[in-house]
Amino acid sequence: MSYTEKWELLLQDIRFREKTPTISTDGRNPFENDYGRLISSAPIRRLQDKTQVFPLEQSDYIRTRLTHSLEVSYIASSIGQSIENILIEKKEINSDKKGYISSLLRVSGLIHDLGNPPFGHFGEEAVKKFFEDYFQSREFLDYEKEKQKENNSIDPILSELEKSDFTNFDGNVQTLRILSKLYYFGDSFGYNLTYSTLASSIKYPSNSVEGNKGKNYPEISKRKFGYFVSEVETFNILNNHLELNNRRSPIVYLMEAADDIAYSAADIEDGVKLNIINIYDVKKIFENNLKNNKDEVISELSRLIELFEKGEIDESIVIQKFRIFTQRLMISNIIETFKEKYDLIMTGNLESEIIDVSDAADIRAAYKKLQYKVFDDKNIVKKEIAGWEAIYGLLKIMVKASRSSRFKAEGNTYEARIYKLISSSHRFVYEKVENYKNEEYKKLQMIIDFVTGMTDTYAINLYQELKGIKL
Repeated sequence: MSYTEKWELLLQDIRFREKTPTISTDGRNPFENDYGRLISSAPIRRLQDKTQVFPLEQSDYIRTRLTHSLEVSYIASSIGQSIENILIEKKEINSDKKGYISSLLRVSGLIHDLGNPPFGHFGEEAVKKFFEDYFQSREFLDYEKEKQKENNSIDPILSELEKSDFTNFDGNVQTLRILSKLYYFGDSFGYNLTYSTLASSIKYPSNSVEGNKGKNYPEISKRKFGYFVSEVETFNILNNHLELNNRRSPIVYLMEAADDIAYSAADIEDGVKLNIINIYDVKKIFENNLKNNKDEVISELSRLIELFEKGEIDESIVIQKFRIFTQRLMISNIIETFKEKYDLIMTGNLESEIIDVSDAADIRAAYKKLQYKVFDDKNIVKKEIAGWEAIYGLLKIMVKASRSSRFKAEGNTYEARIYKLISSSHRFVYEKVENYKNEEYKKLQMIIDFVTGMTDTYAINLYQELKGIKL
């Protein structure tokens, strides 16, 4: 397949079912249509109260998952506009498709963190640790024996692959599930987004056993995983129709680059605003870690610090202007690297993130050094631990109840009340939409859907209420 044919395939308006007819004057391309389906929905709104870096932060200046996602969406769209001009000039895409890549990247940026649990990556770790502990616990082993006896079977109640989905839980994987199934809008196709939008959410096109090889594994597609066993059919349809060959879509590389550019610089801006670090910390770390861009970047930062010391601008303006300056450099280098690595990106064989093989890699590395300094702040650590306790505790309560035959909507038992706490939409998907055959897997996945879909505040409050800490 030529690259022209591949782009034609990636930019098709194809979905799992025919979309609802629009008005005759609707001038949106397919991916703007996808954006419209998403932007007013509850899963997007809940990102407003999900941690980006600073959990439960009261300042309205500090970024949440929602504001971060909007920034990634814009940066990705901007990169897409530049890429389109290059591809039109090369005659790789037709001029009538102008705006399509930009719009696809815009919607990809919006959804890229949609499946993240409360308290971000620390929340993911809490989910993983709970299930690591649970599957080795006496409670689970006794329950398994009981079910085997009941079913007159010696087979485990969960396969290793099914267990691996839980012990390796990842918010990026949950994103595909939300988009394609959990957002119930009258049928089993979720938002009914285009294939390419859905494929852009799959960063690591492997299952949880074939993937999760670690960040140093030579194949980027297997460093983590990209779909649960309940979504394997969805993945296979996307993979086969778009002819991705179990590799990343080119859109994933560009969206990941936009994410790297957005959060690396923005997290530091928020850290300065909260007085966790200052502009002199920024200068010192950049001086010690820059190579390719040292003269240009340090010169600009020194100029801004001089204005600050003269009282002409304050510290927050220094870091905002510095963020804009470095982001512009990174975007420029991403576009150049896209041109240089075009063949590898189009075939999914680039085994690195674009930013890491660009001439702006040193800027990204310097920001990463600063991030460690921000992440270790005691106020962040304390709130993350509180979030961990809430998520681990909620899972413990609900999973225990799920082992009972009384874990259902009927009745007034304790287990029935726990079941009824789960949102009606998640219960509906579990009861009417999800057709995965293993009931034990389905129950645990419904609980995960509910807990990881919570906002930070809701998770903390519900845990405190169930434990009698707050009524």
